[in-house]
Amino acid sequence: MVVHNPNNWHWIDKNCLPWSKTYFDEHVVKTKVEQNDYKFFLNSVDSVTGDCDVTQRKGKVLCIYDMKLQFQVEVQYKDEENKLNAKITVPEFVHDQDEDEYVFEIDADDHKSEIRKIFVPVLKSKLMKFQDDLIKAHEKDVQHATS
Repeated sequence: MVVHNPNNWHWIDKNCLPWSKTYFDEHVVKTKVEQNDYKFFLNSVDSVTGDCDVTQRKGKVLCIYDMKLQFQVEVQYKDEENKLNAKITVPEFVHDQDEDEYVFEIDADDHKSEIRKIFVPVLKSKLMKFQDDLIKAHEKDVQHATS
């Protein structure tokens, strides 16, 4: 992306939604947790929808995103052969959200409380890295070198 923007004064946006899907595939898929006789494995990102932009205005790089995320998780209890598939949805993954404001909707026939207690904190910690990684990956695309 070529930017003609003296002193980085004008508003520049870059759509990063396709990059976001790739990011979650690379950084969240294959997340594994084993604890308290449970094994959890996040095996796919079903959907990433909404808006995700890196923007620059008056020399400051910011990101603005409001997405809905859906993940497939496999749950196995003890040494049982049967595995339960669960869906975790984050209905609002937003750039100005505090860590304690994340909502995780769990669609599973069984073991919902264990998914929430054991797996969700690990997933949340991975999601918390997204904003910094997004800006680092795209800030050069929205700023003009002013040397």
